[in-house]
Amino acid sequence: MIQAVIPGRETLNLEVLVLDFNGTLALDGQMLESVRNSLIRLATFLEIHILTSDTYGTVVRQCMGLPVQVSVLKSTEHAKEKANYLAQFGSREIVAMGNGVNDQLMLKQAQLGIAVLGFEGASTHALIAADVVVNKIEDAFGLLLETKRLKATLRS
Repeated sequence: MIQAVIPGRETLNLEVLVLDFNGTLALDGQMLESVRNSLIRLATFLEIHILTSDTYGTVVRQCMGLPVQVSVLKSTEHAKEKANYLAQFGSREIVAMGNGVNDQLMLKQAQLGIAVLGFEGASTHALIAADVVVNKIEDAFGLLLETKRLKATLRS
């Protein structure tokens, strides 16, 4: 668990990390080595799930050996499917990260939604739904590993 005490807001007790793949963790279906290392580090504190449309068909290979659970979306309504995926965690607190239109409901529903501009940019829908917007995925991971950064950004 990662705990973040935010003045003017309830304390976050984050247990689950749900991530989009392409545009958030990967460029053109290829994950950066820095992302791999961060996922390994974060798995000590969080249960990690990757949800993806798998545009490039690479997610399983790219995540092999990582402490993550991968789910490829099956429906034609990916935004709803991603949001519905969060229901399985019940009352556990979730941090979600993504960049696309199909991430907006997931970002809004999570206790902490982080939009990642990244390589592909981010949809305005994702930006509006998020609690925090970062330039790149490494910045998002940094917020979780150094929670005083979250405190500085989210305090009221």
